Amino acid sequence: MILDAGLLRGWPKERAELYGKPHLGARYTHGAAYEPTQARCAVCGRRACNCHHVARRSWGKTFRLVTPNGVWELRSPLFALCGSGTTGCHGKFHDGGLRAEWVWRTGAAEEAWWSGTLLREYPPHSPDLYMFGYWAITDRYGNEIIREVK
Repeated sequence: MILDAGLLRGWPKERAELYGKPHLGARYTHGAAYEPTQARCAVCGRRACNCHHVARRSWGKTFRLVTPNGVWELRSPLFALCGSGTTGCHGKFHDGGLRAEWVWRTGAAEEAWWSGTLLREYPPHSPDLYMFGYWAITDRYGNEIIREVK
């Protein structure tokens, strides 16, 4: 789906697409605080040590989505992962060994997200968004290693 550049505010679609999607085993608590909600790594099943921001923090804490159906401040999804920023699955995300991508099940669902229609019914990070898409986690070579469909 090609989006109007004004909607993306100069951001690449692949970057903006990461914001507001469901978490994997983690959640925001108060303000900028967050915590794991499961004991196991969302990728490999080892003990989860911390939470990973799917959208890089350097990109900004939020993406402001302005649509004809409303305005949303979307935050990065969080994944509960093993390791630190330099070890385990968490380290693999940071060094490019793993990559997460949100995949829409249909073009209609994707269009409903970007028009704000979907967000009016399902708030950002709602687990119900798994009805419309899923996380595909790939290795550095593009091989899908996990498909998180909840």
